[in-house]
Amino acid sequence: MHRRVTMIVAAVLAAASAGAQAQDKYPSRSIVLISPYQAGGTTETFARLIMDDVAAILGQPIVIEQKPGAAGTIGARLVANAKGDGYTLLANTSQHVMYEGMFANLPFQPMKDFRPVGVLGSAPIIVVTREGSPYKTFRDVLEAAKTKDITFASGAQGSLPHLTGERVTVQGNFRMSHVPFSGTAPALTNVLGGHVDLLYSTAASVMPQIRGGKLRALAVSTKDRMSELPDVPTIAESGMPGFDVTAWYGVWAPKDTSQEIVDAFNKAMREASARPEVLKRMEAVSVTPSSLTAQQFAAFAESERKTWLEVMKRANMKPGN
Repeated sequence: MHRRVTMIVAAVLAAASAGAQAQDKYPSRSIVLISPYQAGGTTETFARLIMDDVAAILGQPIVIEQKPGAAGTIGARLVANAKGDGYTLLANTSQHVMYEGMFANLPFQPMKDFRPVGVLGSAPIIVVTREGSPYKTFRDVLEAAKTKDITFASGAQGSLPHLTGERVTVQGNFRMSHVPFSGTAPALTNVLGGHVDLLYSTAASVMPQIRGGKLRALAVSTKDRMSELPDVPTIAESGMPGFDVTAWYGVWAPKDTSQEIVDAFNKAMREASARPEVLKRMEAVSVTPSSLTAQQFAAFAESERKTWLEVMKRANMKPGN
């Protein structure tokens, strides 16, 4: 009798242990990745380049949900307040590290309330205008800015495309007016419609329109020309020596997320980014894959934060409410 009871207890304990291990295995159900901008924007584009492959590696679906508004802070707040179990994550532009320079009363702390997970990819920023625009080159824009107010759009206030435009105005000592939108898609629509002069955007969102003849590429932000657009000069070549900016997009988790979960998702991102079919998709939209670990991403994000907060200060950008 005693032996039988012992065997039953052992079986129960073994079953409980197996159940706990199954629950502890990450992920055991679908993951929600919040994109805090309008559908069809650049953040979603970057995420979709690799997320199907990340999901295949992890063995669970990844659902991308849009939660737009307030320059991405509505979606970011949702993730900041989520459980740190790895099932609610944030995909955001590099403006995540610049929020404190944009808003005086944030409902979260961008660096303290999140854990950096990984980089989705990086890309040059392209300055474009509609095909019928009077500006044929970026030098034309810089010359016109000496006597008139040029308007430029971006997908979000405080985004890297926005700050790239601000950096141009600071370096050239021009006055240009920024027109922010909630996502690249509506910004693109307004530039195509002639309501705004220029758009600063990553290549992924504008290459189809450039190839289709609807947009004219005026300049790229990186120090070297893009192989896909060899005839389009850099901003540095167009009269702004030393200009060099690259856009990046990252994944963030709530601050209480364990290192094991962060590393598991990061590892899947890096593995997915190295797959030949993913590399082909990235190359088609001029995106460079990332091999940064979560720890390397954290150090990089802090460096970017310091750099761009200084640019915002020099551009006399005051935090809003």
